Amino acid sequence: MGNSVSALKRDIDDARALRADALDVTPPNEDGRRPRPRTPLGTVVAFNDNVYHELSDLYDDFRNAWTGQGQDDRHLLLEKVLTWMAKNSHRPIEHKLESIVIGLLYKDLPHPPAGYLSLPDEHVVNRSLQKVPYAFRSADGSDYNVLWPSLGKAGLPYARTVSSTHPLPASSLPDPSLVFDMLLKRDKFEPHPAGVSSLFFAFADLVIHSIFNTDHNNPTINKASSYLDLSPLYGSSDKEFDTVRRKDGTGRLFEDVFADSRLLFMPPSACALLVLFSRNHNYTADKIYAINESGTYRPPRELTAEARLAQDEEIFQRARLVNCGFFMQVILGDYVGAILGLVRDGHSWRLKILDSYRDTDHAVAPRGEGNVVSIEFNLMYRWHAAISAQDTAWVENEFRELFPGKDLAKLTLDDLKKSYRSKMNSADPKAWAFGGLKRDAEGRFSDDDLAKIIQDATEWDAGAFKARGVPEAMKFVELLAIEQARKLGVCSLNEFRRFMGLKPYANFSEWNPDESVANAARMLYHDIENLELYVGMQAEEAKEPGPGAGLCPGYTLSRAIISDAVCLSRGDRFMTTELTPQNLTSWGYADVQFDTDDGSYGGLLTKLLFRTLPGHYGARSAYAHFPFLVPARFQGTMAARDGALVKKYTWDRPTPAEVRTDRDFPRSEEGYMARIGEIAGHDGYAVDTLERLVLGDAALATHRQSFARFADAQIRKESLGGEVKYVDVVRDVINMVPVYWIAALIKPRVQERDLEHHHHRGYHPEKYFEAFADLADYVYINTAPEDEFSLRARTAKFAQSIIEHIDAGSAMVHATRSDLITRIAFRALETLPKITLPGGGAASPTSPASPDFFMDSDAPCE
Repeated sequence: MGNSVSALKRDIDDARALRADALDVTPPNEDGRRPRPRTPLGTVVAFNDNVYHELSDLYDDFRNAWTGQGQDDRHLLLEKVLTWMAKNSHRPIEHKLESIVIGLLYKDLPHPPAGYLSLPDEHVVNRSLQKVPYAFRSADGSDYNVLWPSLGKAGLPYARTVSSTHPLPASSLPDPSLVFDMLLKRDKFEPHPAGVSSLFFAFADLVIHSIFNTDHNNPTINKASSYLDLSPLYGSSDKEFDTVRRKDGTGRLFEDVFADSRLLFMPPSACALLVLFSRNHNYTADKIYAINESGTYRPPRELTAEARLAQDEEIFQRARLVNCGFFMQVILGDYVGAILGLVRDGHSWRLKILDSYRDTDHAVAPRGEGNVVSIEFNLMYRWHAAISAQDTAWVENEFRELFPGKDLAKLTLDDLKKSYRSKMNSADPKAWAFGGLKRDAEGRFSDDDLAKIIQDATEWDAGAFKARGVPEAMKFVELLAIEQARKLGVCSLNEFRRFMGLKPYANFSEWNPDESVANAARMLYHDIENLELYVGMQAEEAKEPGPGAGLCPGYTLSRAIISDAVCLSRGDRFMTTELTPQNLTSWGYADVQFDTDDGSYGGLLTKLLFRTLPGHYGARSAYAHFPFLVPARFQGTMAARDGALVKKYTWDRPTPAEVRTDRDFPRSEEGYMARIGEIAGHDGYAVDTLERLVLGDAALATHRQSFARFADAQIRKESLGGEVKYVDVVRDVINMVPVYWIAALIKPRVQERDLEHHHHRGYHPEKYFEAFADLADYVYINTAPEDEFSLRARTAKFAQSIIEHIDAGSAMVHATRSDLITRIAFRALETLPKITLPGGGAASPTSPASPDFFMDSDAPCE
């Protein structure tokens, strides 16, 4: 880290030194020529004086934070840099700075690791992979790095990030029980200062259990791979895979299953979220099978047993790639967005960790080269202080049932092993249940029950990170962590900080200014250099909420989390170099992309909730868009930032959607009118008058002639070839004729040439078609709730643009323009064909979808 930070400091110093004045930024050489700045960052900053001034504060922050011993993280330099980039994402300098920051964070940790806790017995990798024309993840993490096939594989030792050179024999360290009682045991519950919800930490459980699974018979071994491969859902071996797979030719899993029984010992919200990812796998497999992009899938009943298994394998592996990609994007969008406070502050910008870029020396920046998690980071991800008050009560009740009559503070690892065996009365994941839920005849849990668990966790405040914040019920788990770290020779807190390029603490008061905590640590450890990594991170002073700070753990933990997130994601080739339409299918690749305009500020968990719990979240529900923030608290935060924005969301707890019948049809127009008013303004509706003026019998006869004229012109213009002509009837005729007709109707002077050559407001004719289709979709069609915000924004912008161009002399200007335009658009687009015609059937000659409809011989064609 130190060398990387020094390089960044040198770049900023170069930029400052190069600025002689606003234009002539460098003095000339003896030959009169001006030298070239030493770095690309220096070049960009030096030649943009405005950006220079904006970055000058960052330079001063850097100068103040850099001590010579390392970066003083109390100056929040990284947070300030990330916040600046979020606010200036449109500037070219941001992209260069972003690549530098990602490089720094990635290089915080060695690749590959320099040491391990032990040596593996043998480097065996999974060589049973099929030779197929697409890449997919092995079950155990083999072959993620093609040069080091076992790098990060499940069943191998943890890496050691920091080699400790500070003599710290266990006999000289304080009793773990005393350490817990004086520094870690919760004195009182304090809600998370930034309003982070309990559901955030339920999702964190999935992240943590994906990459850490310590073998209790040999704690140097990690039974999980070092990749975010959703192993709690699928497992970490082919044998575990087989417990959740149907293998029936569809690529699907059994209903609502997951492979990792450890999750049954977590609060129910973690299991509920994992079930949603299980459902998402099946949704994805169904889509891949139905779309059948390559045309090779057939109904399983038509296949031989061998062919059916091969088809199942391909669909399963592709669906798994998509689901893992979805999981990763939730991590980078929702999870990291909450950690950095980006969602809270209204920023949809995210670090583009997965992207390809070049370093300042033009070398290709490494990605997809593998990863191995370390023991230090295993200890880092034990966030028991953040357990909510409600989940604390659940843990206490579970432990009382598992250990009747036992003092929870005196439990041992043997007690835990025995309780595990007693709780796991079935090895079949199809029979597992949690939170008192029951499975139906098909093996599914009730949507209502899952939604209740998840919405409860969304409402519950997580606990604050702080010294003396861990529930007493977790004491034996904390003691195991302290004892394990000592046995494995884990480094001290200051050794870890030096390794990360952070300034080491000079004394206990600098580590935690709360004198009660500092004095207790001083009595236990005597010298700050003796403070253990695990205890030091858990009881360190926590950050305050602010720009770039959303999770608000201790300073050391906060810095390490971001570096680890970059390494975990950027080191995974299936999230980087192999994240392609070829492997995920075109539909799957599109499905894992962010929509930054969907109302959730760059999240993807919103789509998962809408998709897997249909009808349980309204399209504008804050519970769906911001599930990692407590709605009641975030509403006040958003209102203080933007009073108008807060009204675009609903803040009450969602209720299941009522079932509609044909008797409700007369009420549907109320919804249409409300949507029309939203996108074009509420100015009253003279619907009957408008329809007589524009959609009456006489008007329709005129419109029919216009359609015929436009259709003939389009066919002549778009036809290719000689004696035999070719024309794309759907794209160039059927899609475009209504566009020209609507344009001529609402502004008679707008002719085809105007749309073709002037593109007023930046729209091409094809874009007009898409915009009118969006208009009809938003107003009349039952759109997917995850598209509500982006569709409404696009539609409102287009509607206002069209209204402004309505001819002042037209019949509509004195009536209700907005409703009429929408109705006209819908009526016109009703005539358009469906792009997909099953069986290749042609439209009827009398159908509006047929070219003959527009070219009726009785209609005049000019």
